[in-house]
Amino acid sequence: MIFYETRGQAESFLLLLYAGFAAGALYDLLHIPHRRLPKCLGAALDILWCLFAAIACGLALSLGGEGRVRLYALLGLLCGGGVYCLGVRALILGIALFFKNRRNR
Repeated sequence: MIFYETRGQAESFLLLLYAGFAAGALYDLLHIPHRRLPKCLGAALDILWCLFAAIACGLALSLGGEGRVRLYALLGLLCGGGVYCLGVRALILGIALFFKNRRNR
């Protein structure tokens, strides 16, 4: 795949968009038990998330950019995390609060 072509850049961007989205989703999944655990175990969950995010993003950069770090690839990674944190996460939290308030009535 030649990444100077628009198609290759789009594929790489989407791959990293998914990696950023997955990192944000895993962060929220690990945050649920994080509140109830002691601080040392919470720190262990944070380290686990950092390892996963580093491995996933590194693999996505390696696969998507043939081992080269391109600006559009990093932009895809940031956009994926941003889309999750600013869009999907807010939607999920809003739905959860709706059902929580409805159940308490």
